[in-house]
Amino acid sequence: MENGHILQILWGSDPVVKLTLVILLGFSISSWAIVFYKYKELKRWKVASSRFFDSFCRTPSLEELLTKYAGQENPLFNIFRTTAAELLRKAKSGEKRIPPSAHGMRRRIEGAVEEEVERIERYIPFLATTGSTTPFIGLFGTVWGILAAFWQIGRAGSSSLAVVGPFIAEALITTAVGLAAAIPAVIFYNFFVTRIRTFVRDINAFSEELAQRIEHDYFNS
Repeated sequence: MENGHILQILWGSDPVVKLTLVILLGFSISSWAIVFYKYKELKRWKVASSRFFDSFCRTPSLEELLTKYAGQENPLFNIFRTTAAELLRKAKSGEKRIPPSAHGMRRRIEGAVEEEVERIERYIPFLATTGSTTPFIGLFGTVWGILAAFWQIGRAGSSSLAVVGPFIAEALITTAVGLAAAIPAVIFYNFFVTRIRTFVRDINAFSEELAQRIEHDYFNS
């Protein structure tokens, strides 16, 4: 079937089928936008976090590290800044032992880690939603198109292909569009989940090293 014929079928399709296709197109465009955005974002954060971790291991002074990376944005530094900034401020005020307790400091690190993980996972659930719902939305359009085909058969008193062909075609198009929206969403959802799982493992490892270092520098002296 030529592209012109497909466009003619869609233009003359039932309003419900048109609405279904618009919804599917919205899901597809949003999903691809999320894919490109999250790919670039995760890549940028991964590189920046790796650089910060190298500096964290090499720099003996937490205050110097906080000053060096001020204004930058990456998950590891955000966790470090949330936890260390208050400790360093109180250390400058002359307090030898920094309240709250070491346990409270660890809870603060855990809270910062949770916030960063939520930020990393932002928008990813939409891909799962797209992958699980768009096939059914497309199926709804298919069923509606078939019902329209049967209605046209009853109206015309004929079941020839010329009568029902356009209705069957638009029904199958909604199925195809639904699958076209769902398949990439599922593929990239699994791709991002794997990368995020690895990233979160690195974040947890860093948070433990950060907690041990702060305990050593501020609570065991």
